[in-house]
Parts: sequence; C-alpha cells; structure tokens
Amino acid sequence: MRKYIMASALSLLSFWVCAQDFKFDNVRYQTISWTDFFKRLESNPKLVYYDIRSQGERSDSSRSLSFNQGKIKGAMETDFSDFKKFYPEYLKHKNDTIYLYCSHSRRSRLLAKQLADSSFANVVNINGGLSYFNTLSKNRMPYKNKYYTSRLKYKLVAPPEFIEAFNSKTYQIVDVRPDSLYFGTSGDEWQNSFGSIENVLHLPYDKIKGNLKLLDKRKPILLFDNEGKTSPIAANYLAEAGYETNVLLFGLSNLVASTTSEERKFLETKYPMILPDELLDLSEQNNIVIIDSRTESEYTGTDKTGWKNIGSIKNAVNIPLAAVSEQEMTKYSGKTIVIYDMAMQEGLFKFAQRLKGYGINNFYLLTGGVSQLRSEFYNMHKTEFKRLLVE
Repeated sequence: MRKYIMASALSLLSFWVCAQDFKFDNVRYQTISWTDFFKRLESNPKLVYYDIRSQGERSDSSRSLSFNQGKIKGAMETDFSDFKKFYPEYLKHKNDTIYLYCSHSRRSRLLAKQLADSSFANVVNINGGLSYFNTLSKNRMPYKNKYYTSRLKYKLVAPPEFIEAFNSKTYQIVDVRPDSLYFGTSGDEWQNSFGSIENVLHLPYDKIKGNLKLLDKRKPILLFDNEGKTSPIAANYLAEAGYETNVLLFGLSNLVASTTSEERKFLETKYPMILPDELLDLSEQNNIVIIDSRTESEYTGTDKTGWKNIGSIKNAVNIPLAAVSEQEMTKYSGKTIVIYDMAMQEGLFKFAQRLKGYGINNFYLLTGGVSQLRSEFYNMHKTEFKRLLVE
C-alpha cells in the first residue's frame, strides 16, 4: 500500500510551513533527511546534534500539548529563541559539523542560516523536524526504538499505525472531540469538515472521567480529535487511571494530510480531500479545472505580507472567495474541480460550503494547499511536483 506522508499537520501549516524559506537549503547550509541523519549517527556516535526547541517541548511539558512529542536521545539542548545565550555553546563546535532539529524544521532552517552567516561552515538542517519523524511509521523509520525517547504518559501513533490499529480491531478507538465538532455544528467550518468514523465510540474528552464504564481496560485505548489538542488531556487522565493509552499524532488533520483518500476511506469527511500526489494523477486528465481561492495578490505573489507569496499551481484559475458565485461556477459544469488555498484555511471550507449550496458536488479540496505541495517538493524531494508549481 502506497504511503504519502507530510511534514506537518494541517493545523500548523499556516505558520510552520508557509513561513519556511527553502531557498538556502544546500546553498548556505546542508539539508538532509532523518534517515540520512541516523545513518551518519550510526557510523559516528560522536556526531554533534542539537535539539533547539523550547525547554517545555523538550521535557514534554509545553502548554501546547500537541508540541509535546518526545525527543532524540543524545541531542545537546539549546533554545532557538535565545541565540545570544546559546551562541557560546555553538561556538565550541564551530569546526565540527553541526546538526539541528526542531519541531517542523522552520526554526532549524533559520538557525542554520544564522550560523552560516556567522562563518560556521558545516551546518546541517534535518528536514521536517520531530513532527515529521513522528508521522513516519516504524517500518519507514526503523531507528525509532533505538534513538527516540519520551516522558509522555501515552504513546503517539502515526497515521499509518492508526489505520493498522483501526483494521486490526485490537484497540478501542475513541473519538474525544466535543459534540459540536463531532456533529459538525460548530461555528468553524474547517473544524466541522473532518467528519466521523463509523463504529467508533464518541466520548468527549471532558466527559471521560464520568464514563469510564464505557472503556474496555483489557484493550489499549487509542484517542483522536481534530488536531491533537484535546486528546492528550484525556490520555493523561486515562494513563493515570491505569489504561494503556495512545493518541493519534495531530489528530484527524494529520490523517487527512498524510494518507490517500483510498487508505482512509473509513473516514467520511464533509468534503472530499486529496493529497498532492492524487492531484498529480488527476492533472493528467483533460476534464479538470484547478481553482485558487486566495486573494488576487496572494495568487499573483504580490501580497504586502511577504510570507503569503509562496507561489501557485500551474494552470490554476483564480476565483477568490469574495468573487465566487453560482453563475461563475456554471463555466465549469461537467468538470472535475480541485480547489486549493495557502494551507487549508477557513476560507477554503467556506468556498466548499458555497459549492455544495449551488448543488455542485464534483470537487475536491487539496490537503495542505500550495504550502503542502511546496513542502513536499522541497522537504521530501518529490521532484515530480515541479510540473505543478509556479514560484
């Protein structure tokens, strides 16, 4: 079964991916994969590598619970946010090759550039950060058992492992989203769009304490939500109560963003969503229209907010949300429509909601938008995406 894995969850893309600058990769500093890093570490245990996340992230005590992801054994610990304090530490190894990782490889890229500008000749950024490392299954990342450690009371489960768990029936899988998200009635259309999974217990995270009788202590418990923000709260409580507890890393947003629609067909999302790989296949067809739903300035790369100018998809038609109308969409009657934005933000789902209201159902949303497409091109070296991108 083909696996498509992304570098980060949808909920974090708008900052951690959109703001990334890849142009200095393998120019001012080197960029390598986790696999290549561990191969080097295996051959040289004295490798110099830094975990540059915050102290809370490194100790799995961050208030942003989804950022608590464990760490890599043996890493020296500094904090990206305090360059002045930790510069003397980096200076000790100026003549060594220095490896850097963070949560999503944004901070490691920025620090790598900063050190290169300070005449450090051998700085290496590890692609995708710990979020991408944790999104990989153990089959794809066989070094996990040896080098990964965590202070979490629960286990983080990658999307491929979640699918295996769902199919195996050996786990009790629990949807811990509040009722408004589970039933899709919240005021946030993005949050309403992840749908639900049949034959899975729905027990909101804040109601678990009074409903333990619904849980089977003989089975490992696997919790999920939309973004990985509330399931850790429930997981910590259950772990302390003696349950073997697991959490889907970054929730359904990560599942949608890293597995094909065929692989996750048990999840019925409100709107059909496809990966960049699936768009690549669809782009071979003559009967497809790709719609960029961003503002004209973002589409043309002339927006005053620089980080929003991240390119577009070739042959896309620009129809901003403010301009979409039933009359406009009649031009594309009978065609397969793919809609994208920067990073699957609320406006994209409002666009989809309008299409449904017009009676148009033959459309897909591109997971992660042009940000994910761009990230996979640079981070995972999917060179075939070059024919989709305009930069």
